[in-house]
Amino acid sequence: MYLVIAGNIGAGKTSLAQMISREFGFAVYFEAFGENPFLSLYYQDMKRWAFATQISFLALRYEQILNHVLMSDVPAILDRSIYEDREIFAKALLRDGLLSSDEWDTYDRLYQLMVRRLPNPNLLVYLRRDVPALLSNIRKRNRSIENISGDYLESLNTQYEEFYGSWHFPKVVFEEDIFECESDVLDLIRSAI
Repeated sequence: MYLVIAGNIGAGKTSLAQMISREFGFAVYFEAFGENPFLSLYYQDMKRWAFATQISFLALRYEQILNHVLMSDVPAILDRSIYEDREIFAKALLRDGLLSSDEWDTYDRLYQLMVRRLPNPNLLVYLRRDVPALLSNIRKRNRSIENISGDYLESLNTQYEEFYGSWHFPKVVFEEDIFECESDVLDLIRSAI
């Protein structure tokens, strides 16, 4: 069994993953953004580094699922899904002209080969947050590489709504701050798993 948490940058995915792990004993696997050698370069020159950054994230997430999630008997939770790589970030890069059509085709071919070999997650937990809340959370965690605009977050929120609406497997959505309604969040997760 494995769950994935989906949500925009700064939505609270890591905090929710830790909360679920503590409550239910799930192994938690965090987004390995520190292992992506292109991420800081991407924030300096998005057009130049978009493709390398996305391919690296795709490889990191696939490796995480294959080598940890699927090899363990312990239920797992991931604080960012491989599905978001394509449906949110790669599509946004294509839309914004930061990925060429050839780069998109290469990325998508690789993505399709990978995900067809993966089992579907048992549950998608979507954290829906508005842009002011996202910006506040991003400022609080103070990661020097995250120079992110409200317009960019708003465009990702649009992508997330499309993604969540088209997800055909078990899913739940939270719109409130997870710390303000922790017991309700955990009760809903408990009933969904």
